[in-house]
Amino acid sequence: MVQTPAELQPAYPGVARVEDVSKVRLGRDYLRLLAAEAHFDCSSICQHSDGCGVDVRIEVRERLDAQARVTEFGLDFQLRATSRKIPVVDSKLLFPLEVDRYESLRGVAQDRPGFIVLLNLPTDFDGSDALAAEDLVTHRLGRWLCLHGAPQTSNTTATPVRFPTWNVFTAAALREIARRVSIGGRFFHEQ
Repeated sequence: MVQTPAELQPAYPGVARVEDVSKVRLGRDYLRLLAAEAHFDCSSICQHSDGCGVDVRIEVRERLDAQARVTEFGLDFQLRATSRKIPVVDSKLLFPLEVDRYESLRGVAQDRPGFIVLLNLPTDFDGSDALAAEDLVTHRLGRWLCLHGAPQTSNTTATPVRFPTWNVFTAAALREIARRVSIGGRFFHEQ
């Protein structure tokens, strides 16, 4: 697959590009597959320079609800992929998210909320596995969260983010997220 110039750029200037992009590639393929299943388009914005994530825009071009205020809009998603064992506390996956990513997602000045997807890969994933996006969808390995309006953090490097285990990222979940955005619905952040 040919990469666009935006996909080749580091997400944060001054940070060296990571050569192992297996998590980025797998995450991008996963988001594109779910978007296609939901009948949406998905385009890459950039890959994260640490090799563990990608930013994408999901384009919606249909009326999803009779009360929809908008019928053509984009949804921004950050995907973070990890093969570390993630602790579960009170039915929530506890993931350390970099403060700059957290701050950009919680921003209340945005007219549309941004979303994050945590792709919880098997702990033995090393990039050489034959794991495909279809496997990630089948095994329901993605969890989503909206941090819009979350409280500011005093941490300087990473802050714990809690992904509800029931927020499985599926094509149906993506369509419901898009429907809620189209009617002006709010996403309330709860930690």
